[in-house]
Amino acid sequence: MLVAIGDVFAQVPERRAAERVMLAAQAAARQQDGCLSYRFSEVLGDPGHYLLVGMWRDRPALDAHFRSASFAEYQATITPLLIRRSDLEVHVVAESTRPTATSVLNLEHDD
Repeated sequence: MLVAIGDVFAQVPERRAAERVMLAAQAAARQQDGCLSYRFSEVLGDPGHYLLVGMWRDRPALDAHFRSASFAEYQATITPLLIRRSDLEVHVVAESTRPTATSVLNLEHDD
């Protein structure tokens, strides 16, 4: 599995337009073969800074994503809304584990 982690830096006055572009890219990526997860999230306390986390089955799936028309559209549409170039790192993950909970949560008062 591959995990792609990226930072996207939108112009603060263009945040809402950038979010629309990211939502469209997110929806398109999730439909692609080999996409296990793909989501943008805003970084708390840092307006205009978004974090992308994408999980892909393998390198051919990620490469196909980068060659897709929807990715080209994303790049062309998001670029004028950014304050600087985005950063992306791709990590090859051989194994994942989920830590065991050490205590039971009381969710009785959960909204």
